[in-house]
Amino acid sequence: MTDERNDEFWSNVKLILFAIFSLAALLLFYHSISVLLVSLIGIGIGVIVSPLLSLAKRKFKIPRALGALLCLLFITAVIGGAGYGIWFLVSDQVESLSKRFPEIQQNLESRLSNYPWLQNLLGNVNLGATARGLASTFFKGMVTSLTAISGFVFALILGLYTTVSLNEYFAAVVRAFPEARRDKARHILSRCATTLRLWFRAQLIDMVILGIITAIGLWMVGIDYWAVYGLLTATFSIIPYIGLVIVIACASLITLASEPSQLLWVLAVFMVTQQIEGNLVLPMVMKGQVELPEVPLLIFMLLLGSLLGIVGVLLAPPFFALLRVLYVEIYLPRVGEEIGQPES
Repeated sequence: MTDERNDEFWSNVKLILFAIFSLAALLLFYHSISVLLVSLIGIGIGVIVSPLLSLAKRKFKIPRALGALLCLLFITAVIGGAGYGIWFLVSDQVESLSKRFPEIQQNLESRLSNYPWLQNLLGNVNLGATARGLASTFFKGMVTSLTAISGFVFALILGLYTTVSLNEYFAAVVRAFPEARRDKARHILSRCATTLRLWFRAQLIDMVILGIITAIGLWMVGIDYWAVYGLLTATFSIIPYIGLVIVIACASLITLASEPSQLLWVLAVFMVTQQIEGNLVLPMVMKGQVELPEVPLLIFMLLLGSLLGIVGVLLAPPFFALLRVLYVEIYLPRVGEEIGQPES
């Protein structure tokens, strides 16, 4: 009887200790989430860059450490050059748009008053206050994510250190699994890396092409802020489904207030560019990449956005793609299902 009581006592002690350690781990995770986010971004950069260093070593006999240094210099030059070129194009337009904003706001309210049904739909919404509120919410998210954003340089350096010794880290992670499961672990980790690289390549190509063709199309029809809209299209295309709607809405409202005769041209350009993207660009860049289901992705974006601000929204698609790999490779085999097989 005494032995049973002792066993029950120690069982309760273990349960309490497990609960305490679990709670401590959750608190540590919550308070260090920015550090973990920067670290994950760094590891992701390392995984994406690794094939380039392997290619340089195989083709040109460049050591991985030297290749990482050259890669850092190249990325810095590309980001700096692209940033300067973009600012050269949009700076005047941004300044002009900023100066004209009160006039645009007044014109927009005046023109909307000609449509009673739309005015009733909007109610007593103050467009200026609403715009400022949306901007405040956006920048609040930026401030929430400030640690992660300011840590980009650290993440880049961490990524380059990671890619130099990626094979060693990969082998160490695999060895952490039981021997019978190492082949499965190696397969899943390799597939996660491939998925991340495919997503990054597809997103980068789509973002650049869509931004350029949108800017060119708007420039051809004589829209004043063509470079600003092109930059916004490229930037917000990172946010699936929602990003483009935001850009079209902003461009349409500004055009309605400043150049109402050009509104149909703006909508036509966006319609044409979306047809080009959907029928030409996406089939090319999405080749070999698993498509992500819309509803779960949007919910995941909202969750990460509420937790991490704008950075969470931007990182939601690659994280969701990795979670989908784990779902397919680990969960589905356990329940004996296959993707696309209908339920009986």
